[in-house]
Amino acid sequence: FHRDGEIEMGKGIDKINSVAFFGTQGRISLDDIRKKNKKLKIGWTIFPFGDKNWIKKQVNSAIKNKCVSLALCIDANVRSHRYQDRESRYDARTKGRRTNPLPPNPNYALQYDWSLISYIKKLTKIPVIAKGILTSEDAKKAIRSGCDGIWISNHGGRMFNSGISSVDSILELRKKIKNKKIKLIIDGGVRKGSDVIKFLCLGADFVGVGRPAVHGLITQGNLGVKNIFEILNNELRSSMINGGFKNEKSFNLKRLKFI
Repeated sequence: FHRDGEIEMGKGIDKINSVAFFGTQGRISLDDIRKKNKKLKIGWTIFPFGDKNWIKKQVNSAIKNKCVSLALCIDANVRSHRYQDRESRYDARTKGRRTNPLPPNPNYALQYDWSLISYIKKLTKIPVIAKGILTSEDAKKAIRSGCDGIWISNHGGRMFNSGISSVDSILELRKKIKNKKIKLIIDGGVRKGSDVIKFLCLGADFVGVGRPAVHGLITQGNLGVKNIFEILNNELRSSMINGGFKNEKSFNLKRLKFI
């Protein structure tokens, strides 16, 4: 969507003091993102599309580039049938440039199990997040394997047709995951500041935003990204005031009523 996509996205997110997650499926390398974003808080997402030596290199790159977190994407092992993409005949991957090499072999993803989390945990002290969790059974397996956080996501609803929503998932997970040290991240369909409030009331610790940020990137690069998040933050503040939320504790107090 932009010649310097991840670099410009990072600049915009740095301006609003948030965390930017990029990954091994991206166009621009982690080294290049960091060179142009010295102070940005970066999370690096590993798609397990290579052997353990390749995964180790990704972890070491995250350490070298001072990433604040590592996410392991576990819900996109093969490419799904995306009929809307086929009909639109538009492929963003043909645009722009690439400095991030393609992973060696996606078939490796079919060979791994939960022990991959344990393997990564032995390589680094950076917090590790299991991304793409939708059930409490999988969340518990990820936690037993050593992960520090659970990222609730259905991959934009593009990987498994008729899968459940992030909202359905967090309702279950908050009831069954009692370990308060495990942070919950959630994404999916955040378009307004009031959407952020809904996820926080349902028990999320962090809320991920994707498509709106891309729209900002397309229209005005890093300034467009910054503007999108300023709009979301303004909507969040006004929704908090109008909804009677005074601070972060208010989300916890109103959580049970909301459910």
